[in-house]
Amino acid sequence: MRKDAIGIIDTGSNTVLGVIFRWDNKKNCYRCFSLDDGLTVHAGLIRYVQDSVMSAEGLRVLESALGQIRAFFAEHDVQPADVKCFATASLRGVTNFNEAAEVAENIGYHLELLSGEEEAACDFEGMLQEMDWLEQDGASFPEQGVALDMGGGSGQLLCFTSRKDKTLADFRSMPIGCLAVKKRLVSGDGSAPSDAELQEINSFIRSQIEQIPMIASLSETALENAPAFFVMGGTVKAIVRLFERLGWPVSDPSCPGSVTLQAKDLQKSLEYFRSVDGIAMVQKYEAGRRGTLVTGIQILLSICQRVGASQMTVLQSGVREGYVLRHC
Repeated sequence: MRKDAIGIIDTGSNTVLGVIFRWDNKKNCYRCFSLDDGLTVHAGLIRYVQDSVMSAEGLRVLESALGQIRAFFAEHDVQPADVKCFATASLRGVTNFNEAAEVAENIGYHLELLSGEEEAACDFEGMLQEMDWLEQDGASFPEQGVALDMGGGSGQLLCFTSRKDKTLADFRSMPIGCLAVKKRLVSGDGSAPSDAELQEINSFIRSQIEQIPMIASLSETALENAPAFFVMGGTVKAIVRLFERLGWPVSDPSCPGSVTLQAKDLQKSLEYFRSVDGIAMVQKYEAGRRGTLVTGIQILLSICQRVGASQMTVLQSGVREGYVLRHC
């Protein structure tokens, strides 16, 4: 039976994304089949939040972003009645959320605010589905691991002990999004943090993730027991695209079909993307992430090193896919 396409709007701290999901008869679920089925607006909403209040300018930026996405959906015959719109850390701590919801209502959308718990549940559902699909194509993943969905304002850190039983041992929504950390610790436009600033980022990230018992209990010397590390989010996908352009490896021969980044390559990229050539490359191909890319790389590397992982598996799915599974 044919099902109509649906639109999902993910109102994040750094980007506002509109994504079209179409029904897949073979997998019996909704999927986003193509990059052409999505529109990313680099709104940077977190920049307009001061003392837990989103400014009038921020509300206008939100209105513009949602208007662009509505026009995009209209071009693809997705009507407002078939669209779900949610926000996460970008608006979770904002005291005037009702004003943001009214902006969305005027565009034609009901803006739902996801709790940290629901966001984690959506992340988990989305990643488990993708891992199952990858294993059907020959990949193999462990039952336990640590996963990070790194956004602009926050990062969802998930510790799971059983994929089969869908058991989340712990999760935290932390202020470790690349835009929030850049705003907190990096001077200038953020494109080339100093060595000292990278060290500050490393110290801050470690102080945050040590709050999770499973991570705090990990030995930094017994690396043979290191959990598998999985990562999600727009910045991670941008890093993969840039690595591909540079001809750097983004796969693991022992895990067919998966996208994998090596910790040593992330370390190397910290220098390159702060160089004149590296900054120019980011400006040319990922301009919307120029100010946050290196910060994002350092965040990933800090967590990777703390959990003792030599590499990380990049997942394309996350909160949006999980939201569709749980709510559509």
